[in-house]
Amino acid sequence: MSSKLIFSVLAFLSIFLAIRLVTYFASINYYADDQIITFETQLQSQPKISARGQRVSLILPNSQRITVLLVLNPLLSYGDKIKIEGKVEYFQAENGNQIASMNYPQFRVLKKGPETNLIYKVRENIINFFNSSFNPRYSSLMLGIVFGIKQEMDSQFYLDLQKVGLLHVIAASGMNITMVGGFFLGLGSLIFKRQLAIILSILGILLYAFMAGFEPSIVRASIMGILVFSAQLIGRQSSGFLGLFGAAFVMLFLNPSLVFDIGFQLSFMATLGLIYLRPMFFLNKKIEKIIKKSIIGEDLVTTTTAQLFTLPILLVNFGSYSLVSVLVNGLVLWTVPILMAIGGLASILGLIIQPIGRVFSYLSLPFLLYFEKTVELFSSLG
Repeated sequence: MSSKLIFSVLAFLSIFLAIRLVTYFASINYYADDQIITFETQLQSQPKISARGQRVSLILPNSQRITVLLVLNPLLSYGDKIKIEGKVEYFQAENGNQIASMNYPQFRVLKKGPETNLIYKVRENIINFFNSSFNPRYSSLMLGIVFGIKQEMDSQFYLDLQKVGLLHVIAASGMNITMVGGFFLGLGSLIFKRQLAIILSILGILLYAFMAGFEPSIVRASIMGILVFSAQLIGRQSSGFLGLFGAAFVMLFLNPSLVFDIGFQLSFMATLGLIYLRPMFFLNKKIEKIIKKSIIGEDLVTTTTAQLFTLPILLVNFGSYSLVSVLVNGLVLWTVPILMAIGGLASILGLIIQPIGRVFSYLSLPFLLYFEKTVELFSSLG
């Protein structure tokens, strides 16, 4: 297929998608502030549990997204079908967006999800493993960094993360997927030929998505990541971009609200970085040889490209756009792939033989301490 024809097709699809987005958002009839509504829904992700209650993100019948805070009894699980009646309220986020929410509406469970859900059990075992291995701050930090699992974190440290623009580290996104793929690619390159190493990275992404509970944001990021690593098997950069464009087109066409979803934006930009920036590190044969011989070379290159392409989105949405945020991100983000590697391997070991996994997880303590003290130092500066 010629470049001119590809460009024409992409341009046509882009216009078609733009029309779809405009008509979708123009047709949404937003609920009024303090309006009482009743609706039924099925939970597409595990509720986030804290002392205040259980928090879920839902899609209303009018396609509007809403955050709902519910009481702790009864505890809900992924896959539960529930009926909710409550008042829609709006508040303004720091980035200026109007966020719809419900606080403690009435609800009842219409149908429980499968109690024998293997994904849910694995996720709960991982949470219990970290909670029993670390203090609450380190446990919540590890669960957030490694799997994007939102556990209760002490309010002061949460505010500190917000001040220095590091809230994104506890939100699983495309950057996590690129790190996982890069780690398995680097590990596989030491043992296998590159084609087999790429296959190993794809299997590693699938394993990570399973352990993270197949959260929608992780699934979307995994699809994009797998497409890019698959394109590397073919060896054509254009194949990676076409795959990414196709995946984004289908996702946005089916669910236009994703265009404002931070996780989708991060996944797209991180994957774009893999396609266009990552290959530049391998243009020089000497540098390529050093990277491939280093056990962390592939992972470091993958992480760097993801961070560079996602940094503007992270700073705008998760913290103040300032030199301090850029500096702190530069100082601590190098620990994230290390913590992900240790946490991921410790989780697997912990699911098999918990004492061995716990001992291995303690390797993360120096990095967690460095991360914590760096955040506290710079947040105290104002």
